Amino acid sequence: MRPAALGGQDPGNRETYQQNLAALTAKLDALDQDFTDGLADCANQDLVTSHNAFGYLARRYGLNQVGITGLTPEAEPSAGQLAAVTDFVDAHDVQTIYFETLVSPAIAKTVASETGAKTAVLDPLEGLNDDSEGNDYLEVMRANLANIEAGQPCR
Repeated sequence: MRPAALGGQDPGNRETYQQNLAALTAKLDALDQDFTDGLADCANQDLVTSHNAFGYLARRYGLNQVGITGLTPEAEPSAGQLAAVTDFVDAHDVQTIYFETLVSPAIAKTVASETGAKTAVLDPLEGLNDDSEGNDYLEVMRANLANIEAGQPCR
């Protein structure tokens, strides 16, 4: 529900809703700017992930996402898919293979070990758990940014 609608339902707190929206919008704008600035000058634009969970992020910040298994995180890649991704990683000097907190890192680690790349975590925010690098959306996204900046690497 939008603050205007909340304010209509609860006019006594309308100003609080508007202030909270303004504060959250400022935090989200700052996060967006941090991503824009942090990913503006990366040595490699190819973001290789265990599966295609980060297409919106990649597209927004000028990265090319290459998923090992497509959209389904539990899918097992075929030998051909593994070979194609391994060839891609080698040909494009990809230094980091990313995997999610809620999915086994086995496939990402296999590609990394075959290519000499390292692995890093990207959290899709499906559910915060003990492995999450933060306690809320903003903290987790900042951790994701730091992991991408280090893994791509960005200046």
